[in-house]
Amino acid sequence: MRGWSRVGAFVGAGLLLWLSAGRAAADEAKKGLTYQGNDPYAALTVARRERKLLLVEFYADWNHRSRWMSERVLGDSTIRALVERHFVAVQVPTQTNEGAELARLYQVTGYPAILIFSSAGDVLDKIDTTLDAEDFEQRIRAILMTVQGGGTWRLRTVYGAAERADPEATDRAVEQLLRGLAPTEVANSVVWPMFENSMVMRYGSTAFDYLVEHVELFRREIDAERVDEVLAEAIREAMLPYTVGSAPLDTLRTERMVRAAEELGLSSALMIRSMADVARLRTAEDLSLFVARLGLLIDLVPQSYQVPLGLSLEVVAQRGSHETKTAAADIIQRILATVRSPANSAWLERLALRLK
Repeated sequence: MRGWSRVGAFVGAGLLLWLSAGRAAADEAKKGLTYQGNDPYAALTVARRERKLLLVEFYADWNHRSRWMSERVLGDSTIRALVERHFVAVQVPTQTNEGAELARLYQVTGYPAILIFSSAGDVLDKIDTTLDAEDFEQRIRAILMTVQGGGTWRLRTVYGAAERADPEATDRAVEQLLRGLAPTEVANSVVWPMFENSMVMRYGSTAFDYLVEHVELFRREIDAERVDEVLAEAIREAMLPYTVGSAPLDTLRTERMVRAAEELGLSSALMIRSMADVARLRTAEDLSLFVARLGLLIDLVPQSYQVPLGLSLEVVAQRGSHETKTAAADIIQRILATVRSPANSAWLERLALRLK
């Protein structure tokens, strides 16, 4: 019994340590950005002394986007570490007289409003678009790349075009950036995140073709699994409109995508082939095979793809047989079991009713 008591005590102590570590991790995740007060001029002196840049967040507690950027983005642990390593940050509350005057001086007319200054006091960038943590990190790294001499302003141009959702301008900016860098320079921690931006990394885009051309170097320098997932996601996103029927079937293009996945040796090549097959089968007169293959595909694709695939069963509601409608309704129920969005659930439930 004494032995079991010692085991129980050990397990209990381990559980307490695990719970304490969990609480510490949660507290760390909730920790906000460290600010050097709310006076940009005083903070600029500190930035010069510490050889850092100055980040000024114009903050409005009453504005949802301002609060969201402050809490969810600037408070993100990765962003927080990056900013606190390279910047002195201040938060200017614009509801005060002093804050309102500074906002007028720097033409802050909406939120979010985050300005980046050099240690000389020059404005390097003004972020007035709501960005998630990943896009904000890319924007900040582009600024650091420029200032630290690790690259040029061209990377910032890429992100600017991507944020405007302008594919042609994005491809031009990427081409200009890549023209001035060797592949080994591109495959580094500063430039690499550009390829993880879905607007930059589209199937057939300049970035996609470049990564394919130098894929072995990137697999070696970055991480083979990470590089392959970026390539696979670009192909999957391009294939999805054909699979769900939101774009007219282009057999030549879908076959090229399948071949690209297979030639690159991607582990998701089978999934991409299956997406192309489903795209072809949805135009068949008998939809039974289409439903069967889509049911198998649901188990292969990332969860974010399941809802659009489920909604694509609308074609079965329109012209499917009783048996295919029953099978399609079963697929909808499988997807509903994993869906968290009330809006997506409502769409799927309405389709399920139409399939009955």
